[in-house]
Amino acid sequence: MDQPAIAPPDVVARRRAEWRASGEALFPTLTTDPASYARAVEAIGVLATTLSRRGAVLDDLVAAMADPEAFLADAGVRPPGPVPVALLVGVACGMRERELITAQVRADHRAAIERARASGNTWAVLNGPADIEDLTGGAAGIAGCTHLHVPSGAEIRASVDAWSPTPYRIDVLVPGVVPPEGRSFDRREPFLAEFHRCRRSLEDTP
Repeated sequence: MDQPAIAPPDVVARRRAEWRASGEALFPTLTTDPASYARAVEAIGVLATTLSRRGAVLDDLVAAMADPEAFLADAGVRPPGPVPVALLVGVACGMRERELITAQVRADHRAAIERARASGNTWAVLNGPADIEDLTGGAAGIAGCTHLHVPSGAEIRASVDAWSPTPYRIDVLVPGVVPPEGRSFDRREPFLAEFHRCRRSLEDTP
């Protein structure tokens, strides 16, 4: 795509809220009209594919939301009947944003693994704090971290949810093992102890 104008953060935030709400606003209005629903889904698919093929970034999505009729025409999509064009473009932008988030998460994970290997560390922190003791729910009451055991590819995922009756949880995901092993705790001390036990277990596994 042509280089888009850089949108101010407040504009990005406003447009993001719009495209994230588009699906909830659009599809309930079409449940009683199967033909319009099918046309809307087809149009959204074309729009989302267009955004992906052009390598659209957030500023491109903001531009598309600012003038949805122009983007629809540029993508070669005819308005599918009574469906609001802004909602069609919004759903497509939401799909593209999820692709961008997924790609960024994968890139961050690869970088974390490369840093761990370069430093000779057997553990890579994919997200959250490096020390489990630093994991708290914070102001939102919800947080998590994921540590990857590089030699085995196993992940330890720790989470805190202050709104749950058992607010602490540990899940261990080992490649090829289904279902994953997991436990919840109502107190922080056994939660921390279980995290360290899981790390030692993976480190001691040949």
